[in-house]
Amino acid sequence: MKRAAALALFLLASLWADSRVAQPSGLALSEASPTGATPDSPQFTETTIDPGLRVGPLKLDHALEVFPKKDEDQQWDDQCGTTLDWVDTTNPMGRGDVYIRLRKGKVFQIESSTTRFQTAEGITTFESPEKVASDYKGLRAWVLLTPPSPSLGDRPLVFWIDKKKGIAFAFAYDRPRHKRYVYKVIVFQPNKDFCPEQEKTNSPKWQPIRPYSVEPPAELSPETQ
Repeated sequence: MKRAAALALFLLASLWADSRVAQPSGLALSEASPTGATPDSPQFTETTIDPGLRVGPLKLDHALEVFPKKDEDQQWDDQCGTTLDWVDTTNPMGRGDVYIRLRKGKVFQIESSTTRFQTAEGITTFESPEKVASDYKGLRAWVLLTPPSPSLGDRPLVFWIDKKKGIAFAFAYDRPRHKRYVYKVIVFQPNKDFCPEQEKTNSPKWQPIRPYSVEPPAELSPETQ
């Protein structure tokens, strides 16, 4: 498993390479930036999230090269495999994360929780459920009944998923505004395993709910227990 983790993040190897060295397709670093970024700050030329394929330059089902990990980045083993958290500290729109899940040395799921990346329709972190529902038809919904987190609004995460296309949207709760928002845009291999927040989909914590629901029914809501 450590070897799988050590292989991870061709993305990060590219991000922290010398800015004067030619970059792989989809990435470019510049010496100056209107946002005030330093020479080591990543400047992406590819930022599209493609269902079942990739998040920006990072692709599914690829073994990745060794990378110089930043102090902010973390990795851990869980029941889904190995998870790597690349912290997006240089995004001018605000700090975010990309969670990369690996199994047997290859990426099987990528979760974008940063505004740096977006779908072809422009959906990114903090987007509304209404926008997702308008652009993506045929999604099914689940709720993850793990202990609620204050940072995610003290309500369980709700997921809308298209398993055939390999894309999912996780919705957290904005308590001050009393509404849900896109917390993560997730891509995975179509019709294969999906790992919601390090849980397995056969867990009793993973429960189906009515399509396009943004809240679990009363019998599943921790607020009514």
